[in-house]
Amino acid sequence: MKRRWWQGQLFLFEASPPPAFNASQRLRLIVIFLTLEFLFRPLLRSTANRLHIATTNWSSLLQMALLVATACLLIVGFAGVPLYQLGLRRWRQWTQTEIFYFLQILPLTVIIFFIIQFPTLKYLWIHHQARLLGIVFVQQMLWGFYQELLYRGIVQTMLVRSFGAVPGILLANLIFTFGPLHFYHFALSRHDQPHLWIFAGIFAIGLYFAVLYHRSHNLWIVATLHGFGDFFIDGLGQILSFLR
Repeated sequence: MKRRWWQGQLFLFEASPPPAFNASQRLRLIVIFLTLEFLFRPLLRSTANRLHIATTNWSSLLQMALLVATACLLIVGFAGVPLYQLGLRRWRQWTQTEIFYFLQILPLTVIIFFIIQFPTLKYLWIHHQARLLGIVFVQQMLWGFYQELLYRGIVQTMLVRSFGAVPGILLANLIFTFGPLHFYHFALSRHDQPHLWIFAGIFAIGLYFAVLYHRSHNLWIVATLHGFGDFFIDGLGQILSFLR
C-alpha cells in the first residue's frame, strides 16, 4: 500500500491496454481534429466577433461548451470511438495508483496556485465577483478538457501508435506548442521578442501532461489539472480584463 501511494509520482501506473482503433476510426479521428481546430473553433471565434459578443463574460463559456459537446459527439458518433478508449474512464475503473495520485496532485496544485494568486483572488472577492469567478472557472475547465481531448486523446494517441512512445509524444507536444492552439503567440511577439520564451513554458507543461497521459492513460487527470492551470493562469487575468 505504501508503494502504491508514491508510485504515481514516478509515473509508475499500472499498464492499460492500448486503444483498439481500426484504420477507418484513426482517419476519422484525424478529420475530427482538423475540422475542430482549423474550421469550427475559428468559426466560433469569428462569429462571436461579428456579433460583438466576444468580450462578454458568457461568450467564451458558450464557445467552450459547444466545442466540448461537438468534439464528444463527433468522436462517438462519427468516428465510432467510445470515450473511455481515449482515457475518459469511470471513477470505479481507475486503478488505486491513479486515485492516490489524483488525490495528492490536485490539492497540491490548487494550494500552490491559490498562494501565488491570493492577492488577485482577494481583490475579486472583495469586489463581489464570485459569480464571474464561477463562470470563468467552468469555462477554463472546459477549455482544458477540450485541449487534452484533442491533443493528448487524439493527436498523441495517433502519433504514438504510428511512431512509438518517445517520437510520438515529442511530435504531439510540438504540435500542441506551436500549432493552432498557441500560434497566436508569434503575433504577440512581433513587438516583444522575449514573449517567444512562453513557448518554452508551454512545451514543458505540455510534456508533463503528455507523459502523464501516456503512462496513466487517464484523460480525466490531465484534463482536470490543465483546467485548473488555465483558470489560475489565464482565467483570473481574463476576469480582470472584464472589470477594466
